[in-house]
Amino acid sequence: LPPREVMKYDVVIVGAGPAGLSAAIRLKQLDQNEELSVCVLEKGSEVGAHIISGNVLEPRALDELLPDWRSDEDCPIKQEV
Repeated sequence: LPPREVMKYDVVIVGAGPAGLSAAIRLKQLDQNEELSVCVLEKGSEVGAHIISGNVLEPRALDELLPDWRSDEDCPIKQEV
């Protein structure tokens, strides 16, 4: 068998659900020297494919984690309920 490709990370998070994404974001926020490599593995076709589609979202935790998320033009969450 040919050798497998290897990529080394300090932290690997399995699942890009709310807990996995918030853990990855918070780790990178705390990494002031930008030395920590974080990888998020997701089985969906893209991050948020399962959790955002058709979801009603309570934004308080998102406001605390990413205070400027509402002003980001690339944010996929557009409609207030």
